[in-house]
Amino acid sequence: MDWHDIARLRSPDFTIVRRGYDKHEVDKFLEQLVDWLETDAAQDIGEVAVTRKLELVGKSTAHILLTTEQEAQELKRQSEDDCAELRAQAEADTQTLRANADDDARRAREEAKAEAAETIEEGLRRRGQIDHQIHELEDHRAAVLEDLGRLRAELSATIHAHPPTPSKQNGEPDRNARDAEAAQQG
Repeated sequence: MDWHDIARLRSPDFTIVRRGYDKHEVDKFLEQLVDWLETDAAQDIGEVAVTRKLELVGKSTAHILLTTEQEAQELKRQSEDDCAELRAQAEADTQTLRANADDDARRAREEAKAEAAETIEEGLRRRGQIDHQIHELEDHRAAVLEDLGRLRAELSATIHAHPPTPSKQNGEPDRNARDAEAAQQG
């Protein structure tokens, strides 16, 4: 009998006779069972138990590995989704930053142009004021020179109309005569 097959012990398949099982078969079975229990049972049962445990461990391990594989794939898929979402968010943020930077640059350019135009306009306005003042000063100078020329002519005419009388005091000519002479030469 193959005692490695423990399942056979659960249902030995005795021949059925009139009053139950065949006594001779039952006795023979029990004798073989006792012999087996006394000799190889511990080893055989241990091997069967180990085999069953290994089968259970194998099934459990296979289940754990399958579950782990599924979880790993789910984590990988979730990570890829998260990365794609982060990438999309980063791209959107980059676009927003670029748009804001472009807007800031445009505003700064416009402000600089407006400030430059204002500075140029102020410079032109001041130049106009300075030009106006220069023309006024030139006109005033011309008027002063004209007045000086007229006064010179009048003074010269007056000096010629009233010649000085020579008076000699201490041997020097009259002061008025000296001034008149200087005016005629000038």
